Amino acid sequence: MLLEIDNVSKRFGGLTAVSNVSFAVAEGEVVGLIGPNGAGKTTLFNVVAGALRASAGTIRFAGSDISGYRPYRICRLGLCRTFQIVKPFGNLSVLDNVVIGAFTRCPDRRSAYQVAEKIVMETGLARWRDSLAHALPIGLRKRIELARALATQPRMILLDEVMNGLNPTELREMMDLIQQLNRGGMTILLIEHVMAAVMHLCQRIVVIHHGEKIADATPQEVARDPRVIEAYLGEEYLVK
Repeated sequence: MLLEIDNVSKRFGGLTAVSNVSFAVAEGEVVGLIGPNGAGKTTLFNVVAGALRASAGTIRFAGSDISGYRPYRICRLGLCRTFQIVKPFGNLSVLDNVVIGAFTRCPDRRSAYQVAEKIVMETGLARWRDSLAHALPIGLRKRIELARALATQPRMILLDEVMNGLNPTELREMMDLIQQLNRGGMTILLIEHVMAAVMHLCQRIVVIHHGEKIADATPQEVARDPRVIEAYLGEEYLVK
């Protein structure tokens, strides 16, 4: 397994946001992490990516215990994440935003720009490479967020709601891009509320509710699980 989350908990004083969650992601998988708002999904991402320290439990990436590592160290090991609320450097161009990610591994400006140019092309941002990030709509800013993460050259990426708020065309393009990345060998763990996309993209889905894991199965099995239907999906997702 590339990522192993073993009995991880995160407490904030008397509030337990994540409680004894365990699951693993194999290299090459696309796994969805779903649940109601406030279920603890982004908190778990923050713990895995090093922004928060787990109160208990262990996180292993590529066989190494990364529990307590700082975000920059985790990123350099090949595990990167995007953020639900995108905050590009607004007064920099699209290309320069991506260059910032490339400096994680590139030793000089020339090599960073070479990597960034390649990522901009692969993510469909070439048309806007010289545009200032603040002037672009949310769909493109989400793509910049993804491109900047990809420029760190990760083995695995954590995607936090990269499809939420997109129009149908943007959604289809983002889904195509995620599939393209996975076909190229990228391992992906994604948080998403666009359930049609989750069901289409993911080989497995992990469901958490009130900070606890209540399911870990294929999309078809999750869609039939009474606990998941009651807690999150609703009857319209029931697979007959």
